[in-house]
Amino acid sequence: MRTIRRGVFETNSSSTHSLTMCMKSDFDRWVSGEVLLMDEVRGMNEEYIPQGQFCTKKEAIECCKHSRYVDLDRLNSIDDGRLYKELREHGFKRFEDVGSDLEYFDGCFTTPSGEKVVAFGEFGDYD
Repeated sequence: MRTIRRGVFETNSSSTHSLTMCMKSDFDRWVSGEVLLMDEVRGMNEEYIPQGQFCTKKEAIECCKHSRYVDLDRLNSIDDGRLYKELREHGFKRFEDVGSDLEYFDGCFTTPSGEKVVAFGEFGDYD
């Protein structure tokens, strides 16, 4: 192993970790399928929907209009199953997609002011 930075332990591990925090009401809308999570920006400008932001299916399709890699006519004409697969390829994630590649975790807590917040994410190695 080669040292790149002094005093920092580094490996060539392919493990990944993510943590997202949101209001419980937004998390519940995601679980129920009302919204998608912009999980990873792929080929689009993040100014349209920032990473970690929830959006509707319509907003996700609108965001894809700004990608030079998406054929919008095709997106508008395919069935929902294929549409969600396509949106996933562009970084949008449904709750039911969570845990398909990595381990999933979540937890809920209440702030001192009474707001319910959910922390969730994924971790593990890509095979």
